Amino acid sequence: MNILIVAQEPPLQHSDVVSGNAIRMEQLCSALSEQDHVLQHTWLAGRDTADNHQAASPGPFRNSDELQGIISRCAPDVILVSYWELAGLLPFDLSIPVVLDFVAPRPLEQLFEQPEAVRAGLRRLKLNLQRCDLIMVGNDQQAHLLINPLIEAGFDLRQRVPVIVVPLGARLAGQPRSRPTQAGWQLVSGGVNWPWRRSHHYLQALAAAAADCPAPVHISHFGGSYRWHGEAGTADSNDLDSLAPVVEQRDLLPYDEYSRFLTDRAHIGLELADWNIERAYSQSFRSLEFLRHGLPLMCNRYLPLASLVESHNAGWLVDSPEQAAELLVRITTDAADWAEKSAGAIQLVKEVLRPDRSVRQLLDWLQAPAKAPRLPLELRASEQPPVLGVPPLRQRIRRQLGLARQVILGRWFGRQQAGQGVLLVTRSDLFPADHGAAVRVVETARALGDAGVPVGIVTSEAGHWHRYIDGDFQRLRLPWWVRLTSLPGPLLKLIHYSKDLPHDNSFLYLPMTDGGFFWRILVAGKFLGAGTLQAEFPAYALPCLKARDILGCRVVLVEHNVEYQRMKAQVAELTDAQYRNLRTIELQLCQQADAVVCVSDPDRQKLAEDGVRPGRLHTITHGVRLADYQAPAQAGVRERFQITGDEALLVYHGTFSYPPNREAMQIFADILLPGLQARGLVCHVLAVGREPPASSPHSRIHFTGSVDSVAPWLKAADLAVIPLTEGGGTRMKIIDCFAAGLAVISTPKGIEGIPAVAGTHALITADWEQMMDDIVRLWSDPQARHQLASNGRALAEGLDWSQVAKRYQALYSALV
Repeated sequence: MNILIVAQEPPLQHSDVVSGNAIRMEQLCSALSEQDHVLQHTWLAGRDTADNHQAASPGPFRNSDELQGIISRCAPDVILVSYWELAGLLPFDLSIPVVLDFVAPRPLEQLFEQPEAVRAGLRRLKLNLQRCDLIMVGNDQQAHLLINPLIEAGFDLRQRVPVIVVPLGARLAGQPRSRPTQAGWQLVSGGVNWPWRRSHHYLQALAAAAADCPAPVHISHFGGSYRWHGEAGTADSNDLDSLAPVVEQRDLLPYDEYSRFLTDRAHIGLELADWNIERAYSQSFRSLEFLRHGLPLMCNRYLPLASLVESHNAGWLVDSPEQAAELLVRITTDAADWAEKSAGAIQLVKEVLRPDRSVRQLLDWLQAPAKAPRLPLELRASEQPPVLGVPPLRQRIRRQLGLARQVILGRWFGRQQAGQGVLLVTRSDLFPADHGAAVRVVETARALGDAGVPVGIVTSEAGHWHRYIDGDFQRLRLPWWVRLTSLPGPLLKLIHYSKDLPHDNSFLYLPMTDGGFFWRILVAGKFLGAGTLQAEFPAYALPCLKARDILGCRVVLVEHNVEYQRMKAQVAELTDAQYRNLRTIELQLCQQADAVVCVSDPDRQKLAEDGVRPGRLHTITHGVRLADYQAPAQAGVRERFQITGDEALLVYHGTFSYPPNREAMQIFADILLPGLQARGLVCHVLAVGREPPASSPHSRIHFTGSVDSVAPWLKAADLAVIPLTEGGGTRMKIIDCFAAGLAVISTPKGIEGIPAVAGTHALITADWEQMMDDIVRLWSDPQARHQLASNGRALAEGLDWSQVAKRYQALYSALV
């Protein structure tokens, strides 16, 4: 079985301070490897702590796109995810079974860290569980916690419960080498300072009791913050000074050094703290470290591990600090009891805690891994539930008039059943398709039309609509009376642009002012036989929803971006009130649509986290028209811009009124071009796209303006360089560059939404010095440039618009 491990951090290094998750993964991987499973390990980039991690394949990933690329390249039979948050980075709708290790009760932990974020965390957990097929927990109590979240996540528990108990394991490390009767008693406590672990009262009682013990007692309390979560300190770390010299505060040690301390010096492990709900369900890694070194455990009776400690005589159970103090005096009086308990700890590890035994249920499941059974998807419910009783007269009259209107329009425009046509409703700046949104709309329509689907487009143009016929878009005239349903253009814009909207993005909300959209949709939809109204951008769904019941069709909303999120990041003048209002509008429209199409999984995840029902959300990525890239490169580009043969021609394309694209040009001008020249390489930038600035920010940045097709211009360049630092959605420019056979160097933001593997399909870096080094290296190494370009082209082969159209058609069919 080929298993891909998706982890928070690289494989465990014994010379590092390690986390419990790393220990857990090492144990699981060891047990799986012993059964001849083939393991591949990937982890979040930036969490490497040693140089020798580079040998581990397939190595780190930075985001969901890189992880998707790694999954495609590794082709695993099963994916094992080490931490619940990482499941949110997996692609939606995976056909590969996914195992989630949920060994820590994270919602209970969050109660103590961020109680105000618990409900949002539970929503995220539910979404992430939907991507999984088997959940591993540490004990039976944790399994019970998951029943309701699993039902909410859509699991059909009537057939089987996809939860197995895989306890934390421990391999025997030896037995204590020192004798307490000779060196005095050494007790060990601590670990990461978690806010739910309050051990001060117990340590205080033990420190006081040490004075009554017949032999010296010393307690070492190890503490520190969890390196992946930042500071996580508790009051304990600040209150122990008063307990010196009996209690010594120590920093966390590297794993090997800590192990030697436990073997050479320690005698008893302490797992004592005040009761709380998290500890009642958890199982600590530190307890198993004590036991595997032959240290008997003094622990609270309420811990899940307590029953094993008691049954194997591996330690002592206490219910209060006072009991712990009395027990310490008794233990230090009779070392024979300690020796018996130490032998019990070793026996417990041998008989129960060995990883090859604790992992047995997982090994059994891997004999025939399968996707978990799911509940049927919910049907779209009415957004207006029936109201009993008699409403006020004014409201009753409005309802009656609305019903009469719907009946009349239904008789005029309606049909017995929905047809096969698709009517796209969108902004008007589509022809020429020289910006990303226009390309997606036009090419989607073209690909659907080429597949035999009747396709039309309605825009803000009051008198016309477009229909795709015989390989081309025809501009058709609407009836005269339809044109009267819209205000004159200047007046409409005056009214609309005076509303409380960010000026540069107001056009995205035009249908909320222009009532003529509704009538244009009815007329074009009836003529076309539309079974699907496809709104491109959120506000364009509003008139579609009003026309849905009259035409008897479905409404699909395409999210080119999560617009409220994009504007919050990009529009400086956006007020908090505007943001909240636009967010509410977008989410409500998503909830009312029959389906919502996102261009990337991160956008889909964001909408789901913000409340859109996951069953409505689908991912259909951008595409590319591969046939365009059979054309030759644009002739005379170097001559036109006076670029010599020994100068590199870099290319970037987009709409240059878009702020992130303007910022990218400024990065070229201020950082990259001067830096490359200092390295001995003179570069020019071919900036392809509409709405160029009045003047270039650099003499070697050449703007082409709007072009009929970007393909020949891209093919005229040597390298594609994408220094984007802002923006949303998916980078269509990257797919175009792949299709053009260009080697691509990009920032992580610039390649967002593309399942590209760093170093395989593109070079990806957020460091400008590194980017300049990569440009120089690829320019001087044609073979490396060709290999990178070939890999990118292979990725683009599966993204032709014809394949995108098939995914849309499958969605339409599923909605019928």
